[in-house]
Amino acid sequence: AVLQDSRIALEQAARDLQRTEIKAPYDGLVRSEKVDLGQYVSRGMGIASIYAAQYAEVRLPLADKQLAYLDLPLGHRGELAAEVAPEVLLFTDYGGKHYEWIGNLVRTEAEIDSKSRMVTAVVRVNNNDNVDQPDLPIGLFVNARIKGRWAEGVVTIPRAALRNQNKVLVVDKENRLHYRNVEILRFESDNVIVSDGLESGDVVNISPLQTIVEGMRVKPMLQSGSS
Repeated sequence: AVLQDSRIALEQAARDLQRTEIKAPYDGLVRSEKVDLGQYVSRGMGIASIYAAQYAEVRLPLADKQLAYLDLPLGHRGELAAEVAPEVLLFTDYGGKHYEWIGNLVRTEAEIDSKSRMVTAVVRVNNNDNVDQPDLPIGLFVNARIKGRWAEGVVTIPRAALRNQNKVLVVDKENRLHYRNVEILRFESDNVIVSDGLESGDVVNISPLQTIVEGMRVKPMLQSGSS
């Protein structure tokens, strides 16, 4: 009787195995296996880790100041519409060669990091769209350049010209110094991009001065490319 029960159980297991199908919801590649041949698998047990083969996704942490250049709705649910998804250039040097991939910022994660205050954006690269490059490998570190909104009427000045965080010294037509408030759009390595407060033709002082008095007369020495 025991042998008969064992045979019935074996036949049932064989039928269950024959009816078993392991199927992923998308075409992909196996990253890792979590079971071995002959291992018993229970319901709900993870057996493998896979990733999509049609595209790769890259997570980009963005600061609040960087988000100012992107028209991304705060707390947007789901993916961005194609017409508003910014284009992103991903690039890296690996093995002595330079590689580039074109993708789109398709969504942002709902949670803002409580420590860094960063928002994580997700860039999707369709592997079929970059015919001149190999598929973006999973786990590769890359740099990103995001195509942001167009800024008009901005002025670039050296960082040395900025005083008290949001002021500059302007030389008027009578060669007199005056403080002027400016609105900073962005800080770069050696320059500051000003969105308001300066106009074409303004002469901005960039030299260090020990004593500054509003309206004091100076003798300007213009640099090439100054405005």
